[in-house]
Amino acid sequence: MSGETWFNEYVDAVYSYILMLVKDSHTAEDLTQETFVKVIANEHQFKGNSSVKTWIFRIAYTTTMNHFRKKHPLIHYFDLNALRSQEHNASAEEVALLNSQQKQVYEALSQLKKSYQQVIILRNIQGFSTKETASILNWSEGKVKMCLSRALQAFKNELEKGGFSIETFIR
Repeated sequence: MSGETWFNEYVDAVYSYILMLVKDSHTAEDLTQETFVKVIANEHQFKGNSSVKTWIFRIAYTTTMNHFRKKHPLIHYFDLNALRSQEHNASAEEVALLNSQQKQVYEALSQLKKSYQQVIILRNIQGFSTKETASILNWSEGKVKMCLSRALQAFKNELEKGGFSIETFIR
């Protein structure tokens, strides 16, 4: 497979991952593009020690963290309109409930420290394994497990402040 094939397969997942971190659709688009420029430029360096997806997400993570180091952004808010499902054939009431729940999740997630956001997004939203998450974040598997446990407790506390239960969102 090539960088172009990888782009087609993973661009949406990388974009949503970055968007959850930077909370701005334009910045997420720029960082996604920068990530795939790096992927294509360095595809010859992929050794197969991990899955292609894990390797690409490691590049996305590094690119995004470099952005934060350069910009030191203040508080950002999610562009909730960019996160809405476009394939939802539900009633207006169901859409309103979904949007309310979605907003609560993103607001609760944004209250957590960056390391907690990272581990929840990678493990519970993107579905990476503990080993893959450790590789992306350059952490030990033990650190991923401990951080995830603490992150989910903090996330649960944030959701409960808004009157929601974590079981509604994390399976």
